[in-house]
Amino acid sequence: MKKYLVFDLDGTLVDSLPGIAEGINRALSACGLPTHAPEKVRGMIGRGAANLCASAIGYADAAEAPPEELEAVHGAFRREYPTCWCGEEYTRPYEGMITLLETLAAAGAQLAVLSNKPHEVTEPMVRHIFPSVPFDVVMGFTPAFPRKPNPASLHHIAAKWGILPAEITLVGDSLFDARCAENAGTSLVLVGWGYAADPAALRDWPAPVCETMAELEAVLLGE
Repeated sequence: MKKYLVFDLDGTLVDSLPGIAEGINRALSACGLPTHAPEKVRGMIGRGAANLCASAIGYADAAEAPPEELEAVHGAFRREYPTCWCGEEYTRPYEGMITLLETLAAAGAQLAVLSNKPHEVTEPMVRHIFPSVPFDVVMGFTPAFPRKPNPASLHHIAAKWGILPAEITLVGDSLFDARCAENAGTSLVLVGWGYAADPAALRDWPAPVCETMAELEAVLLGE
């Protein structure tokens, strides 16, 4: 049976924490606000740029943050991050990921990326880091679709492929991905090396959690 695989980006395909931390700290500094250690930023990743900025200034999400303060930091982050994600010191594929993706493509799998990162960063990042991987679809956040865990973007990918959502396997690193797969009616495979805010809850989810690239390859090729 043909495989249709949709991958999350941050924490799943790439270790982007150094670049995200650099971008948000540049934004905070530009606004005269305290910066954060990268490990603190780790727990802020996964819900889109606005929520990242809200977390960085001490709020649970963008809805709770004062609009003027949030917009100042968010605007600074939108300016800064596109200038600092590129380079292995900021964003790099997890070891073995390129080989795995090439193996999956050679086996006939259809591949896509679905990220809550803004599309204007997601597209060039994926094409730059994975030039040899034939992704059919690369989607970051745009106003056209709500962010994960809303299933609309995943349903859109299914429609582009001309298949039912149940034929897709979503590969991610967080409960946002898990809930998106549940909401969309797709299969789910999780990785344990990413940015999950609650690793214990991730491992309690009724889906395989792969801790190594070899394990992920075995699960995806063996499904």
